[in-house]
Amino acid sequence: MNREDIERIEPANFIEEEVKKDLLNGTYNEVVTRCPPEPSGYWHIGHCKAWLIDFETARKFGGYTNLRMDDTNPTKEDGNFAESYLADLEWLGCFPKKVIYASEAYFDKMYELAEKLIMDGKAYVCELSAEDVARTRGTLTSAGENSPYRDRPAEESLRLFRDMKAGKFKDGEVTLRAKIDMASPNINMRDPVIYRVLHATHYKTGDKWCIYPMYDFAHPIEDALEGITHSICDISFEDHRPLYNWFIQNCFPDMKNPPRQIEFALFNLEYVLLGKRYLKQLVNNGVVMGWDDPRFYTIVGMRRRGITADAVKNFMLNIGITKSVSILPLSAFEYYVRDDLNKKATRAMAVLDPLKVIITNYNGEPEEIEIENNPNDENAGKHKAKFGREIYIEKEDFSLAPPPKYNRLVEGGIVRLKGAYIIKCNKAVLDKNGEVDYLECEYFPDTKSGCDNSGMKCKGTIHFVEKSNSFEVTIREFKNLVKQEYLEPSKALASGVSVEELIDSDTLVERKALAENFLKTAQVGDKFQFMRKGFYCMDKDSTEENFVFNSTISLKDTYKK
Repeated sequence: MNREDIERIEPANFIEEEVKKDLLNGTYNEVVTRCPPEPSGYWHIGHCKAWLIDFETARKFGGYTNLRMDDTNPTKEDGNFAESYLADLEWLGCFPKKVIYASEAYFDKMYELAEKLIMDGKAYVCELSAEDVARTRGTLTSAGENSPYRDRPAEESLRLFRDMKAGKFKDGEVTLRAKIDMASPNINMRDPVIYRVLHATHYKTGDKWCIYPMYDFAHPIEDALEGITHSICDISFEDHRPLYNWFIQNCFPDMKNPPRQIEFALFNLEYVLLGKRYLKQLVNNGVVMGWDDPRFYTIVGMRRRGITADAVKNFMLNIGITKSVSILPLSAFEYYVRDDLNKKATRAMAVLDPLKVIITNYNGEPEEIEIENNPNDENAGKHKAKFGREIYIEKEDFSLAPPPKYNRLVEGGIVRLKGAYIIKCNKAVLDKNGEVDYLECEYFPDTKSGCDNSGMKCKGTIHFVEKSNSFEVTIREFKNLVKQEYLEPSKALASGVSVEELIDSDTLVERKALAENFLKTAQVGDKFQFMRKGFYCMDKDSTEENFVFNSTISLKDTYKK
């Protein structure tokens, strides 16, 4: 990208302002960012903001983004998680230039650089236990204490470090620490651990290594080796930035324009649990259907529920990028979900709580009617439905004792059937318990939708399905997993509330419904608006004998922009 093109770019946030400045100053010739997940769990909505910032920033300035698996902890990582990230990025519309596994690409070089730090007198092997390391690190108001091993000769530390690599020490018995400043006001600079002994099989490298680098060491080394220009991190890494810079300066002293770390604030959603270890606990305890449970705000969970990538992206673009952590109302996200589905979801008729209606003056074969697939998309076309003698409407669309302003069906009243005719209820037939068993209605043949010249006025329109043109489906309705009293789940957990206490009961309800036969052509992942009810998505548990539809979101919007 030439200078004139860069000058024309209007930054949308402070990160883009800094990137533009760096390009115009000649600090970097291009923009290279990285998406650096640890493959220890499935991504959730919070990760989407980070990854979209990485990809969108690079794209806007004509650069590119790599997907780098920061797989430095074999006890937590799994290849299945790593593989899922590729599908998640594709779903988000993000396509990395390279897919890199740190374990394969950088572990040898990291080890070499660690030896260099030892020989330069900037790292040493420490035999303090983890507890003693923590005890001697000091506090925010008091300096730390030097390790008794801090001044051991470089040759001795090098020999011990090679013994660590050779498997001569047990887990936790020794560590390699950077020699920086135990009196630094930044605790992260107080001789942090670089390598630890960990006898664990790695999902990529097997048993090649029994020592593994710490993330604070691996992160800057990977960025430098990869040619990353802007290492965009969440705000929790702000205090780690001096350490990031220290490692690059001391491992690559001749690098003229090293990577630059820039931090931004993540966000939380009200009543939404996002922490990977808590989600994992719910999965392992069988509380949910898996990582892709539609009640989870993991990417796989959102996809299964029917939430679109565009809804996620539009939400992220509109909440902005700041340095202040915020908690946003869940309804704010739902606004964008509803808005996008309204443009894309195919309309269909499904009756979730059926009430039989007999059209007493209709005696012929069921006749075809047409239903618009999406009134917001002129290219969406129409599909065929049917009207006949026996139909089903929602129970809530009829009332023996209607409340004020009730514009649906009552005895002696009229209502229009979507895409069909105006009908009048002449009689409600009750069962032995005094409940409505079925309705006897008549239709008006000259009131068919699209060619009504009757002059009849009708206030209400309801959906329906015709008996021969309907089949039974399973509907899954969801409530939010987190109880209403826990607005901020992370704070509740920090205060000692258990995950089990957070979770509401009966958050999944399955019910049978009647849907028009048009839905028999649905495929897993297809999204529909069941007229007057909400948005639904066909679930992967569907079979030829049982179509399952997940409730995505209601039609009603409670969010004010």
